[in-house]
Amino acid sequence: MLNQKILCIVPFSPPVTGMSIASETIVKHLEERHQVTVIQYQKGNLNSGNFSLGQFVKVVAIGFRLRFIKKDFDSVYLVLSSSFWGNIRDLGFLFMMGKNLRRRTVLHLHGVNFKAYLISFRGWLKSLNRHFLKDVKNAIVLGESFKNIFNGYISDKKIRIVKNFFDPSLLIQEEHLIEKFSSSGKVKILFLSNLIREKGFESLLDLFLSLPREVKSKAELHFAGEMKSLDEKAIFLKKIHCRDNIVYHGPVKGREKLDLFQLSHIFCLPTVYHFEGQPISIIEAYAAGCVVLTTRNGGIQDIFEDEKNGYYINKPFNGAVLEIDIETFGLKLTLLIEAISNFKNIAYFNRLEAIQKYSQNLYCENMENIIVKSIEIPVP
Repeated sequence: MLNQKILCIVPFSPPVTGMSIASETIVKHLEERHQVTVIQYQKGNLNSGNFSLGQFVKVVAIGFRLRFIKKDFDSVYLVLSSSFWGNIRDLGFLFMMGKNLRRRTVLHLHGVNFKAYLISFRGWLKSLNRHFLKDVKNAIVLGESFKNIFNGYISDKKIRIVKNFFDPSLLIQEEHLIEKFSSSGKVKILFLSNLIREKGFESLLDLFLSLPREVKSKAELHFAGEMKSLDEKAIFLKKIHCRDNIVYHGPVKGREKLDLFQLSHIFCLPTVYHFEGQPISIIEAYAAGCVVLTTRNGGIQDIFEDEKNGYYINKPFNGAVLEIDIETFGLKLTLLIEAISNFKNIAYFNRLEAIQKYSQNLYCENMENIIVKSIEIPVP
C-alpha cells in the first residue's frame, strides 16, 4: 500500500473511552505505514454533549489550524460526535477544511444517535449537515443496525462497516479458561466501563447487594473505570465500604486490566446509555472468556446474541425508553453464580468469536483500506 499523507482528527484519552482507545489504535497503525499528522481533541469529561468553554476555545484553535494548514493531504480521518455541541464542532472542522479536503475525508461514527439527534433540531442544522456531509469520501459505522444513520445526508454507496476490536493481550489461553471455570473459588463478576449512572453500575451494585446472603458469599463484584465526579465517587465508596467481596479498582490498564478480565467469569454491562455505540469492553470480555450480561442497546445488538454470548437483561424495548429487567437480571446473575461451571461453553464460544471476528489486526486492516484505498466519488 502506497505511503500517503494522512490527517487524523481524533479524540485521545483522557478520559479513557472506547472511542479514544479505537482512535489511538488506528493512528498508531497508520503511523507505521504512512506520514500521519494528528490533531487531537478531548471530550474533556464523561458527560457527552455538555458545553465547556475550555473545550470551545480548543476547538476554535483547531479550526484555525485547519484553515491555514498548508500540507497537501491524501486522506483525512475524522471521528464524529453524536451530540449537539460535538456536531457543531465537527461542522466547524469540515468548514475549515474546504471542499477539496472534505472530498478526501473519511468520517467515523462510534455512536448510534446521530440520526435521532438531527431529527430533534430545526432545519438550519439539518441543512448545514447536508451541505458539508455530502462532500465526504466515506463514512464508517459500527454495524448493520447503523447503516441508515446517514440517510438523507451521505449516499448509501459511501457507507462502510467496521466492527470494534479487542487488545490482543487480553486473549485468554485455552488452558487458563479451563482452569478458571474448573476452580472452586469465588465467582468473579466484573463491571469495566466509565462509571456513569446510565452505564448501569449502580443497578448492578444494588442488585448484588439485594441477593440472598448465601448467593453473595459465593461471588466477588469488581468495578473498574473512571467516575465523573468526586461527589458520586464518595457516595459509591461509602456504599461499598467494609464489604470484602466488592472492590473498586479505579481506572485500569496494562497488567491490572488483563488480570481483572482473565480472572473474571461474568462481565456485566447493564447499560441504558443514550449514546451507546458498540462497547469495546464487551468484545474484550469475549476475548477473556467471560459470560456476558448486557442490554439490547445501541450497537450491542450487532455483536451480541442472547443465549450464545450470554443473556440480555433488559425489558422489551418499546421504542422510547430502555429499562433494566431487575427480575431477569437477578435470576440470570444468581444462576451463573450458583453453577458457573455449567456455562463454560458460552465462554469458549465467546473466545472463538473474538478471534474470528474482532481481532485488532482485522480492524486496522479494514480501517486502513477504507481511509487509504477507497475511491473518491467525483464531484459533478
